[in-house]
Amino acid sequence: MSARSAARVACDRILSSPVEGVQESATPDHNARLLNSLDELHQTIDACRKCEASIPSLCKPIRMYRGTPGSVMIVGQGPGKQERAVGYAFAGQSGKRLDEWLRKSRTRGAARDGVYLTSVVKCVKQSDRELEIMAKNCRPFLDAQISIIRPKLIITLGQLAFETLNFSDLKFPDALCIPLKTQEHVLLPPFGFHLTLLPWPHPSGLNRWLNRPENRQKLERSFQTVATFLNQR
Repeated sequence: MSARSAARVACDRILSSPVEGVQESATPDHNARLLNSLDELHQTIDACRKCEASIPSLCKPIRMYRGTPGSVMIVGQGPGKQERAVGYAFAGQSGKRLDEWLRKSRTRGAARDGVYLTSVVKCVKQSDRELEIMAKNCRPFLDAQISIIRPKLIITLGQLAFETLNFSDLKFPDALCIPLKTQEHVLLPPFGFHLTLLPWPHPSGLNRWLNRPENRQKLERSFQTVATFLNQR
């Protein structure tokens, strides 16, 4: 059995008793079972070594705090050295800008309340060549995270995250900050339930897309879409 197939088997086992996502009105037992499934998946990710044969210098992250599962999930490219150092998803300056966007998208609560943060790859990449290998091997883990949490809204940060989850015919530059609903693009939703995908630019200070005033206005208009999901809590 290949390493990727083994990861898929492990994820399928975890998902063999699915639950319907974290819900405000759900019983404590329901949400506890969901969190247990998520913790078991995180343990599987921590133990994964399937990229080591191709990437001898693989940099495994420590277990990171990824926020509270809720109606919104954010998917980035992968953890960096800063995240690995502090054990906190989306740390550093990019994380600060992301928090600023989230605060502007809600009327109450802290920036990351009800937001689960993850990434396409789970380890720290050293080169773009490694990123391609890691993205392929990590895909079952991302699929499992989505299937367990069942978010109503997934925000992707940057091109890789969008292209990994895109179910529309739009290309990344044309899709930026446009909410994409599965029911408007596909007959069968990719994860067995309908959701909205919102592509955001990467919050890095090096992202030139954010330098244009019309692009910043486009981003700010998308905050209202996020607000309809965050303020449901």
